[in-house]
Amino acid sequence: MAEPVTNPSDLLLIKELQHDARQTNRALAAKAGLAPSTTLARVRDLEQRGVLTGYHGHVDLSALGRGLQALVFVRLQPKNDDIISSFLAHMWAKPETTGVDLITGAEDVIIHLAVADADALQRVILNEISSFPGVFDERTSLLFEHRRKSVIEPIEPRQGP
Repeated sequence: MAEPVTNPSDLLLIKELQHDARQTNRALAAKAGLAPSTTLARVRDLEQRGVLTGYHGHVDLSALGRGLQALVFVRLQPKNDDIISSFLAHMWAKPETTGVDLITGAEDVIIHLAVADADALQRVILNEISSFPGVFDERTSLLFEHRRKSVIEPIEPRQGP
């Protein structure tokens, strides 16, 4: 896990790159009020420290023929490292999987799927999830809308009692 970022210039660079990771170093430097060489060095440092973990394009899943999204909540039994690891690896390797989260609570795993239609969803649930060794139960919810923040601001430390 990366150390918290407190430098105001670094925080501004992170924010600007989240807004537009395709902007030139010169444009980024101008927005941050830094020299281009300093900006490049700071961005490289943020990458090396694991603060900036990558750059990617957002894709409309419907444009890729994946108009139906679902969250599948899975309970595993027994709960041990081997079962959990093998199930997570199994699901992460599936092309329909867009996200996998290991959680606490009644369920153990949430799988975010993006598929073509209800038939495809049924196939994945029956053939890849429910029948997997160690899966005790699953519950599926369809996503009507999925929103994700593209810019994540740091949380200010609390002051006082």
